[in-house]
Amino acid sequence: MHKDSMAPKTPLILCHDSTWPAFSIFNPNDWSVRSKPIINLCAMNYGLLVYTSRLIEDIFREAGRLCTLSFHNLRSQWATSKWDISRCTYIVDLPNLYLSIHSFLSAIKTFLDVLVQLTNTEGIVSSAVHGFHKKGNIIGGKLLQTLKNNATKTKIHSASLLYDLIIEHKKLWIDTAICNRDLLIHPDSLVKLTFILVLSEKEGNLNLKKIVKPSLDGDEFDRYAKKTLSRIKEFTGLFLSYIKVL
Repeated sequence: MHKDSMAPKTPLILCHDSTWPAFSIFNPNDWSVRSKPIINLCAMNYGLLVYTSRLIEDIFREAGRLCTLSFHNLRSQWATSKWDISRCTYIVDLPNLYLSIHSFLSAIKTFLDVLVQLTNTEGIVSSAVHGFHKKGNIIGGKLLQTLKNNATKTKIHSASLLYDLIIEHKKLWIDTAICNRDLLIHPDSLVKLTFILVLSEKEGNLNLKKIVKPSLDGDEFDRYAKKTLSRIKEFTGLFLSYIKVL
């Protein structure tokens, strides 16, 4: 085998539009050899968050058009054989809506799982960190315990800053996002991840009064995703800066 074929190759990433913003945050050139693969993976997962948030925004903007066919089919059935419309919940099956919300919430957890591995590769803690895992019922509890009890002597200040940052952002958005990701496996998640048609009878016809959109933490999900992405960006910027603190 020719010796050139054994030489390590430099990855050239042909970025999607949604991933470009990530590499302004995650520049592999700023990091150690051990951390570079993690930084690249962080960028890809952050790009996925940007992409899915845009997809959610597009779907919500087109809610009326996307629900039109389902409503017309329902109205035709109702005209043939009327029933008490108050007895049912009218769920519009839109796989792209479910997929985009599911992907956004899942990508948050994956992003955190990757990001926190920098605490080990950059020598903040002396023990291995494999993700943002629970300890008991505490989300991220294993990492918090590690930062508190296993910080390297030269990185105690950095570990303390990271600990306080995680505690603060757990209250702001982390716990809500991860808990709701876990709730996706529950039977009532179907209603929470769909458009709901609110109907009435008007002049003998079925009338669409409004479309109720999925919401989380007091916001319709497109606004929630946009707000959460902004918080993730803030958290990430501080997290990376604290990693570098001596």
